[in-house]
Amino acid sequence: MDINDLFDGIMKSINQFAFDAAEQRLQEKMQDTGRGPENGVRMRRILRRKRSEV
Repeated sequence: MDINDLFDGIMKSINQFAFDAAEQRLQEKMQDTGRGPENGVRMRRILRRKRSEV
């Protein structure tokens, strides 16, 4: 394993953690406001796309 592989793995872990946290905040916001998916559809699509890249 070279240094690039190590850094790639670290970045993937950081990105996954950040996206999980963003998705959790989105879910909490939707529950708190009682609003439907109209506010979260775009964000969920972005998160889903990012996850598939990781």
